[in-house]
Amino acid sequence: MGDYTLMFICFMLTSTSLMAAIFGDGNSANGVEDQRVPAPDHLIKSLGTIFCDGQLRGTAAHIRIPPSYAHKKHSIIVSAAHVLYHAGTSVAYKKCVYRPQGKRLSGIDFDKISRHNFSPLTNNKIQQADHDIVFISLKSPLSDPGLNLQIAQNEVSVHFIGYNEDQDNISISQHCNLYTSAQFASNYLLLHDCDAGRGASGGPLVDVKTKSIQGVHGGTLLLAKNNNVATIPRGALPNAEELINQGRKIDLGTISELKRFTAYLSKDFQH
Repeated sequence: MGDYTLMFICFMLTSTSLMAAIFGDGNSANGVEDQRVPAPDHLIKSLGTIFCDGQLRGTAAHIRIPPSYAHKKHSIIVSAAHVLYHAGTSVAYKKCVYRPQGKRLSGIDFDKISRHNFSPLTNNKIQQADHDIVFISLKSPLSDPGLNLQIAQNEVSVHFIGYNEDQDNISISQHCNLYTSAQFASNYLLLHDCDAGRGASGGPLVDVKTKSIQGVHGGTLLLAKNNNVATIPRGALPNAEELINQGRKIDLGTISELKRFTAYLSKDFQH
């Protein structure tokens, strides 16, 4: 990559070659300050926020469990794994709850968390993003049926749904494009320009036609020249080779892990 150093907008890091920033501090698509609007009721009922150790940490989606899967007792949500770790210390939060539709007085305790290979301390940020997905079972069931997971398709239009700190609600970004990039090549990521900001990490990328989850938003990829500290100004235009939002795509491995997790829950193993 020549005189470029790959930087991933992620946890607060002490490495001299990486910039300190936060997942989800993305750009505003097409140079507009904020294109997001409140999510419609038929989608927002399956969305919520993750609240850990006194603060909102990200977004999650309630997923529909197929009848063939082993476990149906408790509801399961999907989110980005990094939202469970302190951005400054990379230590896992002690107490997390899921707030359906982001409602402050409706927190549901986590029951168990699926295994994952996400490592908050690795310097390989593409690899980190590849593993940035997690399933979480809740101690109380949710009333809505949830959204289906669908193996991501190449030629599909997506919307992004996530918490909007500026509006203090769960919003939808409807004007999104998916990209391919030589600099950010990965078999596990969906690269997109959906409007995403602080608190949106873990929100789903949803197929416009089927309303199924194609991916889980993780953060923003950035190339900084000559190791210079780089910042992303509000309203910055996305560029597929320099600045792009990314999400962990739903693939066969993701589906297999969900099946394993539901089987694990049905046997009531210790986690």
